[in-house]
Amino acid sequence: MRQLLTLVVLCAGLVANAGAQPPAKPAPTFPPINPAQARPDHTLGGLAGPGFAIAGNDDAGILAAACEHDAIQYWHKDVMMGVRGGDGTPHVLKGHGGPILALALGGGKVLASAGADRKVLLWEMPDGKLLHTLSAAAMVRSLAESPDGKTLAGGGEDGTVQFWDIATGQPKTKLAGHTDWILALAFSGDGKLLASGGYDGVVRLWEVGTGKKLLDIPAKPAPPPNPPANPPPSPPNAVLALAFSPDGKQLAVGGSDAMIHIFNTADGKIVRSIAGHTSSVTALAYHPTGTLLVSGSKDRTIRLWNPANGQSYKSLEGHTSWVQGVVFLAQGTRLASVGADQTVRLWDLTEPAKK
Repeated sequence: MRQLLTLVVLCAGLVANAGAQPPAKPAPTFPPINPAQARPDHTLGGLAGPGFAIAGNDDAGILAAACEHDAIQYWHKDVMMGVRGGDGTPHVLKGHGGPILALALGGGKVLASAGADRKVLLWEMPDGKLLHTLSAAAMVRSLAESPDGKTLAGGGEDGTVQFWDIATGQPKTKLAGHTDWILALAFSGDGKLLASGGYDGVVRLWEVGTGKKLLDIPAKPAPPPNPPANPPPSPPNAVLALAFSPDGKQLAVGGSDAMIHIFNTADGKIVRSIAGHTSSVTALAYHPTGTLLVSGSKDRTIRLWNPANGQSYKSLEGHTSWVQGVVFLAQGTRLASVGADQTVRLWDLTEPAKK
């Protein structure tokens, strides 16, 4: 009888455990930063032409810049962190036959590049081995990789978004809906959503798993109530940069109107618009904590914002021409930017050492 009772208790425990949810993974922690004290770290000069795009991550341990003169130049972690001289000779990837227009590096170690030669190439990093040459129906102007490193999205001059399987290089779903060139793409942190935007001035939000379009969001918010009679027509706000907040609840949009507009991804409603740049916003990135939003602009500045209230932490100056891209490195303690001035600049976001 005692054995039977023990068996019943064990079975009940197994049933209860089977229905229990696995323990939630603890939220990742990141080193502290002080955006108000952000400062230049070092400069990587001598790019092979104006820099058009930048990509990097801690897993691959590299920072890559796309240049106008058909070269991808990249540096290892020792140069990124200033351990080796900032003028360290970069590694060079050759495979494109013209300007390189876009780069992407998701959560894995495969770097994607798109060129004016209509090629999309996949490179195994940090060794720089060419893995796949992808076929594209039109010239690709923007790229994004999913956070798990499995899917590549490319936006082209034909107004469509093409997905590829990164492991095999095979094309997957194609998304249609834009009426002009697509210039910006971004995946949400969980990889379930993709945002796209371009010259038609509309941000489209897609469900990655099904290819279903969820929202059309005008990149220029509605005018205030009681506008003047017969206002002059204004051009659409060409979308040049997109970034999801780490929790995926908000989407930052930068474009030709020199503003940053933040929208709710659930309903597409505007949360706030942030003014400060004096020319087109060409780059956006959220810090992994979500407490900092960074923007780059044709006005040659990089600006650090509090996305919760739109207040400015600091403006970083040093580039002598357009800023074309920004990316966080070293668990969010460093920021890298690339410009048309043929430099990559590293910025330190940590608390300065007390003297």
